[in-house]
Amino acid sequence: MSIGDRKVDVICTGCSRHYKIAEEKLPSDGVAYFTCPNCKERIEIRAPSKVISLSAREKTVTTESQGFESFEPGTKTALVYCPESQARELLKKELSGLGYEVRLINQMDDIRSRLRYHIYDLIILYQNGPEPEDDLSNIQEYIGSLLMDMRRKIFVIHVYPSGNRLDSMQAFSMGADLTISPSDLKGLSEILFKALDAKEMTYKVFFECKAKVEEEAL
Repeated sequence: MSIGDRKVDVICTGCSRHYKIAEEKLPSDGVAYFTCPNCKERIEIRAPSKVISLSAREKTVTTESQGFESFEPGTKTALVYCPESQARELLKKELSGLGYEVRLINQMDDIRSRLRYHIYDLIILYQNGPEPEDDLSNIQEYIGSLLMDMRRKIFVIHVYPSGNRLDSMQAFSMGADLTISPSDLKGLSEILFKALDAKEMTYKVFFECKAKVEEEAL
């Protein structure tokens, strides 16, 4: 894929509306400013090709102080909140095996800065005990505040001791798409495949129509 075919994924910090801007439309210095048509917020846009690459294998670029990271089109991405080290390593192993680029988050500011520049395909929240930690509660609250057109693009899994993957009402009450228990983690690949397939079928027509409208608007 040529540089001109790339699109920069941008999310308005004012209203969380999502935009795709062709990189070829950006100035040579790789920085541009865009006014959100919805809320009039001034958005800074940086071209991924103008930022130093982390590695050839990952094919990602990042400026950690700004929370900016861009991935090659088609890359599957996941955010993981998990304070328990053993479970965290298991999640990273399972998701990496499924082809996901995994990034860890520890608090609300982390997810806010991450979602500012990229909509992650998957978010996994791991809860140790019967009640969520303060950081987890804040992250849940932030996810719940996202606009629906953005939230629909993210699959959220909440892992906790009483999680039941067959209970859709339990997932809904926790602001997630799916709830599972820690014992389900070893079978995550199969569970995730079925759950994502079901969601894709549910929103297939919606996403196709929305993508067409966004392309025509640019």
